Amino acid sequence: MARRLLASGGAALIGTSLAIGFLTACGDESPGEASPPSASLSPASPASSAPATRAPDPGAQPGIQGARAALQQFLRGQAAGDQAVCRYVAAGGAFVRGPALKGDCPRGVRLTPHLLRPRERRAMRTVTVTGGDLRDGMAVIPFSALNWTRGAMSVETLQSEFALRHNGKIWQIVA
Repeated sequence: MARRLLASGGAALIGTSLAIGFLTACGDESPGEASPPSASLSPASPASSAPATRAPDPGAQPGIQGARAALQQFLRGQAAGDQAVCRYVAAGGAFVRGPALKGDCPRGVRLTPHLLRPRERRAMRTVTVTGGDLRDGMAVIPFSALNWTRGAMSVETLQSEFALRHNGKIWQIVA
């Protein structure tokens, strides 16, 4: 019995010693005293506390580059179900009334990932737009101008060509 008490007492003594050693290594603070803040916790410098500047909208670029960027952002966002990409769709246009969006862009975009095959969804998430041209103030981008790095899709996944118009601020898909 004496050995058992000695063994459990020794374990308690070792545990207490470790706890005291840990507290000593962390500092000599008494309860209620605060230690000075470390350099890593100091307030941010005035330069880093300035509000973050928002990157310009890719679809706001002039010319065919802006139209390509708008279509690329829309297709990638549509594949992810991101309703924010509806800013790239002209309200009341033929595209919004088409089979993919059925007159309600946010709802159509939200449902798209569930309607696509996995390989189509992967292709749309990695799509890049490299072609197209400007005709009478409209950007016309054929399906053949779309490239992707993963997955697979065909013209039946999307449509044969896209028409975009600049609304004064950004390029929007009209058909």
